[in-house]
Amino acid sequence: MGDKKIWAVVAALMVSFFMAGSSMAKEPAQAPASGLVETRPVLPASGFTGRVAQAYQIAAEIPQALDKLYCYCKCKENPTLKHKTLLTCYTNDHASKCEICMREAEIADEMTKQGKTDDEIHAAVDKYGEEKAKQAKDADQHLHQHQH
Repeated sequence: MGDKKIWAVVAALMVSFFMAGSSMAKEPAQAPASGLVETRPVLPASGFTGRVAQAYQIAAEIPQALDKLYCYCKCKENPTLKHKTLLTCYTNDHASKCEICMREAEIADEMTKQGKTDDEIHAAVDKYGEEKAKQAKDADQHLHQHQH
């Protein structure tokens, strides 16, 4: 094979390789097969006791419901936690120490068992979160009034 043919083959292979690489890079990211935003596994309920174990069991049983909910403990905004959804709280021990995370999971579980829609569950969790935020604000104002 002559030098020109070898270089032509090398050039063709390089172009093919480059084109394949560039088309792969432009493909949109595929959604996980599970359809969940949070793809990490939930910690096993067996690692906890009582109400905490029940909350982790709920997360394992209805991950789709929890994955659609905002967590009102504000862990999504926390720069060290950066949680995606309520379900994220159950991929580590965060929910085991958080009343808000556990109560939101309990609300979702109760309403799922009642056959409520995702929108109804979302509205109930939002209402709970807004009430918690108001309670925290009121407590903060009360504290500041007594400090002065």
